[in-house]
Amino acid sequence: MRRILAALWFSIKSAGQNFRRNLGVSLAGVFTMGLILFLVGGALLFTHSVNSILQAQQANASKIKIYLSDSASLASIADFQTRLQHDPRVISVSFESKDQAAKEASQDPDIQQALSTLGSNPLPASLNLDIKQLTDLARFDQMAKSTPIADKTTATDYNPDVINKLHTVINIIEVVGGVIALILFVISLVIIMNTIRTAVYARRTEIEIMKLVGATDWFVRWPFILEGIIGGVLAAVFSGGVVFAGYHVFVQAAQRSLLSLPFDGSYTVTLLILLVVGGVCVGALGSYMGVRRFLSV
Repeated sequence: MRRILAALWFSIKSAGQNFRRNLGVSLAGVFTMGLILFLVGGALLFTHSVNSILQAQQANASKIKIYLSDSASLASIADFQTRLQHDPRVISVSFESKDQAAKEASQDPDIQQALSTLGSNPLPASLNLDIKQLTDLARFDQMAKSTPIADKTTATDYNPDVINKLHTVINIIEVVGGVIALILFVISLVIIMNTIRTAVYARRTEIEIMKLVGATDWFVRWPFILEGIIGGVLAAVFSGGVVFAGYHVFVQAAQRSLLSLPFDGSYTVTLLILLVVGGVCVGALGSYMGVRRFLSV
């Protein structure tokens, strides 16, 4: 146990000495990795923010009006509404009468003038549905068209082009955000690996002596791995602080522009933790790979 503690203390002490001795190279590596982690965190937060806005739009888009024929009886409408309410794909169903439709449409001055000119109400009654998933809207559109009580001219207000485009944009943003984060992760790994290789190369003679007197590979490797972890943590703290401040400013600017974008505290905390974990993993893995080629003595 004493030997393990002594080896651990030696690794920690050597890691600190290595970091100080190569302070310029170490800080350059920390800054570079911090910048990349900032780009990763910024890309993920931006993707999350845009996705939140699109999800809010998707929630509004997941509504459909089934227009009812003027000849439909109240009993048949009530029966159809009950069937829809028991459908597991439906969140809620509400009936909108012709008068309610006219009152809602009258909020537009042009429509209000047209209704006044006609002197009658041509707008149909409708059943307004809130659907759980966008992909189900097309099925309800088809159901409405095959329902006898639906209006024969225009069964619903479903617009497949808008829905498909919105769904495509959400998928593209998620994929692009993930690809950018992966690319930046690989770049960060290469940078920290090269930084550690520079430090190892400067101490190659010392490593050869340690190996010749019987030091194991892991005894030599641990100080450099800890040095990489120190650099990763510092980079993550630096990038996390900048990402948090930038996200706060971005949300305030979005809210001033009337976008419904709340500050997602739980996602931000999770992202900051992931940045620290990512910095530790990248630093440790980069150090492990960087020192490996110098251990064959």
